Amino acid sequence: MDKQATNRQPVSAETGEPSYWTASRKPLQILVFLLPLIILYELGLVLLLRTESGIITNKAHESLLRFFVAFGVNATGGLFLGGIAIVVVLFIWHLLTKDSWRVELETTGLMGLESIVLILPLLVLGRIVRQTAIMTQAPGGHDLFELMALSGPTGLADLGLWSGMAISVGAGLYEELLFRMMMIAALHTLLVDLGRMPHRLGAGIALVVSSIAFALYHRDPALGLSMQKFVFYFLAGLYFGVIYLIRGFGIVVAVHAFYDILTVAVMQEQASV
Repeated sequence: MDKQATNRQPVSAETGEPSYWTASRKPLQILVFLLPLIILYELGLVLLLRTESGIITNKAHESLLRFFVAFGVNATGGLFLGGIAIVVVLFIWHLLTKDSWRVELETTGLMGLESIVLILPLLVLGRIVRQTAIMTQAPGGHDLFELMALSGPTGLADLGLWSGMAISVGAGLYEELLFRMMMIAALHTLLVDLGRMPHRLGAGIALVVSSIAFALYHRDPALGLSMQKFVFYFLAGLYFGVIYLIRGFGIVVAVHAFYDILTVAVMQEQASV
């Protein structure tokens, strides 16, 4: 859902070009920004996440692969189709907007820096919720950090550093594709375009519903979903949703991926102590 764009876009007073805040939301700029992450994840699937029992990936990516299976494409043979799907969506979006083919490398770099800065509120949120979990946990239980480590296809705690980082990139790409780009857009269309609900109300409802779904998505089959973990993922989902609505798909994917990469690095560091 990117319906805030109008014919009157902010431009630089010096160059007459779209400002950074506008350029960074354009689909072609997003595609160039995300392409390294897409390639890295696909390489990770082949080199790091392939096991005798299959491919280790996240549930959002698995859901996308099942979509291809419905059209007769084998899931294992369709690994690269996940990345191709994101590229195609952004490319078609670019064609529909009829924007310029010009890409600013400076904008790409600034998007990376902005994404790093935007993980700071998540770090604060994670620390607050984790401290609450530690203070309220039962003897022999898990704190929030351990529960996050045990989440995922096989559990991030069981993966090595590079495999965990590859999974983190995939989570950023495909969970944001599913819960932000697809789910918020679908709910917005249903509530606003078809239901004639006011835009802000419809967007708010879509944001909350997608955040609840995002939290429930992280329920571990063995451990369930503690209240602390639900609160963290719900609030994180709200945060990601706000970033998506205000700053676009590229930034929210990078924020999600960078945060998960940092989480994996910290977990691995603690495990080695």
